[in-house]
Amino acid sequence: MSDRIEQIADGFWNIRGTFRIFGLLDIGTQSSLVRLRSGRFVLLDCYTLSGSVLDEVRALTSGGEAIDAVLNLHPFHTVHVEAIAAMFPGAQMYGTARHHAMFPKLDWAPELTESAAFAERFAADFDFMVPAGIDFIPTDEKLHFSSVLAFHKASGTLHVDDTLNWLPLLLGNRLAFHPTLAKTLERRAGAAAEFRAWAEALADRCERVRHVCTAHTRLAPVSEDAPGGIAARVRAALAKVESVLEAHTTRFGQARVRSERIITFESF
Repeated sequence: MSDRIEQIADGFWNIRGTFRIFGLLDIGTQSSLVRLRSGRFVLLDCYTLSGSVLDEVRALTSGGEAIDAVLNLHPFHTVHVEAIAAMFPGAQMYGTARHHAMFPKLDWAPELTESAAFAERFAADFDFMVPAGIDFIPTDEKLHFSSVLAFHKASGTLHVDDTLNWLPLLLGNRLAFHPTLAKTLERRAGAAAEFRAWAEALADRCERVRHVCTAHTRLAPVSEDAPGGIAARVRAALAKVESVLEAHTTRFGQARVRSERIITFESF
């Protein structure tokens, strides 16, 4: 798979990169370049740019000078962080608590990307959602379920790492929650109900989404012209994991869903 950049919508470009597991199978990875309402830019996630992809990013951003910030949205997507920080030294770096811990010498903004303060900082251009009922940074570093989902309001595009994946035709040609859900649900009563309510809120938010960019298992972004098409795909993905949620509830018990974790959004 060769690296490439695709314009998904006005003001939104998705960069399709290479990521090999065991040095063999290329499952791909992503970054996105997004133009803000101000005319400036941000990068969503880090991927080392080169060749024609780097040339196009530099052409769009005045040689990189117009990139205000780099928003690292997945705590375990860290391979390219230092390279991007060096490539665009004028961009403010934002990251999760794990990013801060792994790269303490980088000049991080104080707002963690999983925090409400971060979401407020970029609220003019994005909505963000963090999965509820989930261990965001598990001690088992093989569990990559949780990430910060970023909705670009102007283009109707969702950029998501791992939490949602697009499965290829052989596996159903559909959106699916990451298979580590069962192992990342918090081990307490009510966690499954909180996740279900969060996923339902995610589907509601996706009523206004036309494009989905996922990190792995998909060579190109998903686009839907029909109203509510992406939302229907998210609801179908939730239905597929109901047995996981029911098993968790059976094991740990039920509790009242904490309403403060259920997010609503104004339309744009």
